[in-house]
Amino acid sequence: MDFKTTDLCDEFSDRLQVAEPIFGDYGGEVIFSGLIVTLKVFEDNSLVRAVLEEPGDGRVLVVDGGGSMRCALVGDQLAELAEDNEWAGVIV
Repeated sequence: MDFKTTDLCDEFSDRLQVAEPIFGDYGGEVIFSGLIVTLKVFEDNSLVRAVLEEPGDGRVLVVDGGGSMRCALVGDQLAELAEDNEWAGVIV
């Protein structure tokens, strides 16, 4: 799949939102795409683990951690689990 964010914004401006560039890259992939699965959690990553244990089938997990910096929601073990189960990416 080859596309540019600007082209998507032009074509789907009424249905698309672009995230501010506040995210850091900690993985091996700089560009990824897929159907999105969303989670809202707060200082507990057990639901993140449960979702990443499922087959990812190229999907992207987007986690809203409520802004807390007191709990790591994804570390090396969950990142490896995501890769093993074929998730395209994880955004926290």
